[in-house]
Amino acid sequence: MPHMLFTTRRLRVRRATTEDATFIHALWTSPAVMHYVGFPRGLDVTVDEVRRQIEATNDADFGSRLIVERIEDGRGIGQTKLGVPDDDGVCEPDIKLHPGVWGRGYGTELWNALIDHAFEHSDARVVQGTPNRDNAASVRMQRRAGMRKVADGVFDAHLGKAPGTVPVPYVKLQITRQEWFARRSRRQERPSTEAT
Repeated sequence: MPHMLFTTRRLRVRRATTEDATFIHALWTSPAVMHYVGFPRGLDVTVDEVRRQIEATNDADFGSRLIVERIEDGRGIGQTKLGVPDDDGVCEPDIKLHPGVWGRGYGTELWNALIDHAFEHSDARVVQGTPNRDNAASVRMQRRAGMRKVADGVFDAHLGKAPGTVPVPYVKLQITRQEWFARRSRRQERPSTEAT
């Protein structure tokens, strides 16, 4: 049984196994999925290369490939990752969802859970996102989680490493541990609006 990290209202997140290599490969080679991360033709990678990456990182929650499944039917809908906090205590999550499930709020649900897991299960001081400035949905999702803009930049370290790569203009968004737990506390204190 694969190692389970956490569940949300509709999703569960577990470590990837080598059996997930084909699914992850399909996401990574999808132009739709990879458009905003500098690979508009998809990533130039083989299933065997993906399998080797899974094998090299599948013994930790942070830094390993993770699979996102819907609880209702067990269907894999995406791949995610929680970066190992760096020397400055910055943890950077990543989400790649199948285009067939876009627009249903799964990204927002998952992003909030990733932030929560990062602060609950590591010494991360900050969770950071660097969405493409043109990816309005991703920027909006991260801002809704309480993240604030700290910088702009252009990522270009990947240029020339694969055919058709393009620079990624990004906005750097961050939330600190203190800000997150204060925000979480306020949400829990809010009175219910449901009818009794």
